[in-house]
Amino acid sequence: MIIEGAYQNLACNTGDTLVVVKLDKTMKADEHYSFFLYTDDLALMADAETGKDCVERRGRILRVDMPGRCPWMPGKYMLLMRWATDQIVRYDLQLDDRHQWHVDPTPTRCLPMSREDMLSSKLIINRESWAKLSLLPGTRQLKEWCIDRAMQNNVLVSLSANFHVPIDLNENLLVAYRSKYWRNAVMVLLQQVGNIHGELIPVDCAKLFDPTNNDAYEKLHELFGDDHPDDKPVSIFQCFEVSSALRVFCLRNIAALTAAGGKNIMSAILRHCPSKCHKLIIMGTQQEIDALLEQCPSLQRHFPRQNRLSEEPFSCQDMLRLFFRDVANANLLLSAKAREKAWRVVGKAWQKGIISSWTMEDMHQWVNDVLVPANVRGAIQRWQEGKLQTDMRQLWMQPDDIDTATLLGQQSAFDEALHELNQMVGLDELKQSIATLAHRMRFSVERRQLGLPVSDMATYHAIFTGNPGTGKTTVARLLGKIYHSLGLLSRGEVICVDRTTMVGRYIGETEENMKHLLEEARGNVLFVDEAYTLYSKDDDRDFGRHAVEALLGALARHNPDMLIVFAGYQKEMDKLMQMNPGLAGRFPYKFHFPDYDAQQLMQMVERVLQRDSYELADDARQTLLQGIATTVQNRSETFANARWAEQLAMNGIIPAMADRLTAAPHVYDRSTYQRVEAADVLVALERFGMKAPQTRQRRTIGFCA
Repeated sequence: MIIEGAYQNLACNTGDTLVVVKLDKTMKADEHYSFFLYTDDLALMADAETGKDCVERRGRILRVDMPGRCPWMPGKYMLLMRWATDQIVRYDLQLDDRHQWHVDPTPTRCLPMSREDMLSSKLIINRESWAKLSLLPGTRQLKEWCIDRAMQNNVLVSLSANFHVPIDLNENLLVAYRSKYWRNAVMVLLQQVGNIHGELIPVDCAKLFDPTNNDAYEKLHELFGDDHPDDKPVSIFQCFEVSSALRVFCLRNIAALTAAGGKNIMSAILRHCPSKCHKLIIMGTQQEIDALLEQCPSLQRHFPRQNRLSEEPFSCQDMLRLFFRDVANANLLLSAKAREKAWRVVGKAWQKGIISSWTMEDMHQWVNDVLVPANVRGAIQRWQEGKLQTDMRQLWMQPDDIDTATLLGQQSAFDEALHELNQMVGLDELKQSIATLAHRMRFSVERRQLGLPVSDMATYHAIFTGNPGTGKTTVARLLGKIYHSLGLLSRGEVICVDRTTMVGRYIGETEENMKHLLEEARGNVLFVDEAYTLYSKDDDRDFGRHAVEALLGALARHNPDMLIVFAGYQKEMDKLMQMNPGLAGRFPYKFHFPDYDAQQLMQMVERVLQRDSYELADDARQTLLQGIATTVQNRSETFANARWAEQLAMNGIIPAMADRLTAAPHVYDRSTYQRVEAADVLVALERFGMKAPQTRQRRTIGFCA
């Protein structure tokens, strides 16, 4: 066999591949032959068969023209050749960086019921659906499941036909996704390719319970078309028993099943499905699925391990195929050289970790918000230069339209967060500890991507101790950014709360507050400031206990899609851990934030001033440093550290400078409006009383009526 590419020698190309096969004496020239060309990650790049225009027969010579479904990229491939007698041979191929094919001269004969048999027969019954699924990023596990399911179906169909014993496979699925685009695409394709039988009925769990209505289950009644007594609203699922047709209920937005009303609905679902007539597919993020299984452990027995599928992190090949698919969907035409440059840029961005954590939405947004406008701007410029008068293909995207520096010049979200951490003033020991934690989490994620066992992927909750203004909230924000970049938090923002936003004034209000708060904190960092005020050892009537109990439930969950940080003064936080030993075991990490010294506070004031292009005169710098040193010597435990430094600059020095310049004759000189004089610093220090202002009163532990 000979295989070659009929295209230019570029790093990435959409041209056709020509396969030339010489049949031996045992293979009849008039038989029907099928060809399937796969990548090593089971993406169906091309297929062809005799009887079509793409196959030319010359005696025992077959010339097969195989147009690729997406650009060809260097790597390993396999070509499957199948003919009428169900004989299958496999050729292993390699496409090098110069786009030259290298073929293993010795083909492998494949057995019936082998993976190659499934890939060239059962799965390609719905050929286009299988091709779409095979090219979808993050679906290696799903493709392997479809292959295994095809093998099992073959065996069970034979058993049922020959022994008249109907045997059904478990078709209940748990599918974890990272992006809704991926979820929507997979659902349809799985039903078509994975032999999931029955009518697919999508169910939005968020609409199944609405406490604002008189009938909280009104949407359920409308959806399933059955009337039910108010005291048994979940009995709407009894309609399942009436129909003998197989139904596949696909539950989405399953976070609602762990909220109010969710337990009732979940109990009703389990009473009626899964069953022989009703199958169940549950789709959600991994954290949502874990929370649901934790709340309803009996659900696990309906979903064997092999039926728990997930969207996997995108490989470099996945990302490149996704890029070119979005380019085609955006009707963006790339010249050959622009296609090659884009291929290299996207590949390098993945290798540097800049886009390795991107989802389908991220790539779609980059193509439509960055590349399409760049193409339009480039076309306008070439139009103005008169280049389109001789070549209308200049409307296509050219290499210069692709801004390499914009994408490759940025850091990954992980590296950017660590860089921002290292740029913080002081906190050297703390920064090293946070960096070590981040590196450990990244190490675990990369091991998991390589298929190695990982047993410590749970989100690590933490305790931050230290005085006000030492950077606790800033570090919490950076942790959220790091965890989000690694896929451990779905959003990664910081939700800051304290006792006043958590604890209610009457019975039941605290529980209601906590329910809404935990819903808002899902996917984020929940930063509980002055957490020790939630617990009073001597006051049994303190409602703060209920807030702690709600937090304990979230802290006990494995992979909760939430990072909880308790923050406060060190002595009081230590007492809190002693008063409630159940809390201490939930926080494996404890970080202390020390106070800043005079030099570090001086550096902070200078950074605030430099941010708006202010410059300290030499005598002003000396005066400021002396004033800060005096304040540090006399500071109390409530000293606000970095917040004090910012207030000194913004509310002390700049207003003093404004008073001085406004009182003097106006001189519109740039340097005058930039230079801070010693007099400005003296006025500011005098206004601040040469000591730190009391930014807030320290709260007492306990309950106040």
